Amino acid sequence: MNAWREGDAIGVGEVYLPTQKIRDAYGKACRDAQIDSAAAHAIELSTLAARREFIETYPTARRDALKARIKILWEKKNVATS
Repeated sequence: MNAWREGDAIGVGEVYLPTQKIRDAYGKACRDAQIDSAAAHAIELSTLAARREFIETYPTARRDALKARIKILWEKKNVATS
């Protein structure tokens, strides 16, 4: 089995993480994917109140990262529709 490398898929089954550096990178990639998914979900909610409620249910420690990612996606969405 080959060691996981940055850019490889995550969450697809068994993964070989031989060093702490690789384990940390894999963990970061997983957290980033979770934030991306949650931000995309928030953007698709129909109202500002619904988005705020969703953000408030997200874990406090990750909430700022979620808000930052939502901001980026929101700006991209608005540029694309302009």
